[in-house]
Amino acid sequence: MRALSSTERVFRGLFVTLLALVVGGLEARADGAPAASPAAAPTPAAAPAGGGHPTVYVLLQIDAKLGDVEKMLSDHLAGLTVKMFATYRDFDSASATGNPDAVLVIPPLLDARGKKATLQGTREGKDTESYVLVSMDKPLDGPLAGKTIGMVDLLGRDGSQAFVAQVTKDKDFKVKRVAKVEDLVPLLEFSAAQALLVPSSMLPSLSKHTRLALKTRELPEGHVGLPAVAILNPAVKDAVVKAFNGLDPATKAVLGVDAWSPR
Repeated sequence: MRALSSTERVFRGLFVTLLALVVGGLEARADGAPAASPAAAPTPAAAPAGGGHPTVYVLLQIDAKLGDVEKMLSDHLAGLTVKMFATYRDFDSASATGNPDAVLVIPPLLDARGKKATLQGTREGKDTESYVLVSMDKPLDGPLAGKTIGMVDLLGRDGSQAFVAQVTKDKDFKVKRVAKVEDLVPLLEFSAAQALLVPSSMLPSLSKHTRLALKTRELPEGHVGLPAVAILNPAVKDAVVKAFNGLDPATKAVLGVDAWSPR
């Protein structure tokens, strides 16, 4: 084959360049604007944290073995994976790494985390219950300054301190947190606390743990929301709401509610 002269090579280069420009122009729109890029695919909804079933984390004040309650909820909340926690610390740590799809807790914990309830528990038509201070032999009257108040750990150290201050409208007290309801009365018996902060509905449970006389102090501002469900993963909202609305009366009673109100 004959070698190309320098002039021929220049003309061949110009021809290749011109051909590229023509092809590029054909790919543009008729009005001269660049062709539109393909539309971005929609972002898929988040998958349930449980891998196949939505996962619900539970932190509540219940006078029963957590393993038994967890099994009861798992058996009756069709299609959901339930995990119960004994303390706020365990709940908080698991929530940070496990990314639950929903939580079942008291409203003050939702407020502290900036979350909204999807289902609010109610009992006899009310969505709150009264809290009281429980002491031995006589009611704990007067300011709480210098006193120690015991409670189940549902809000962590700082959250518990703020919670007691909110419902008692008092200050300068200490808070002693325990993991289980059955650990509350020993705080009084061994003088580790001067009073316990509990829902008034829990008084019968406390009484069965001691033979000592328990006295109460009513708290005018001590009305706290009943357990509520917050959906953290919108993709599973319908499944979670359906499961909780389908709970039988006995299981709802264990949770301290008799119905759910949508929010």
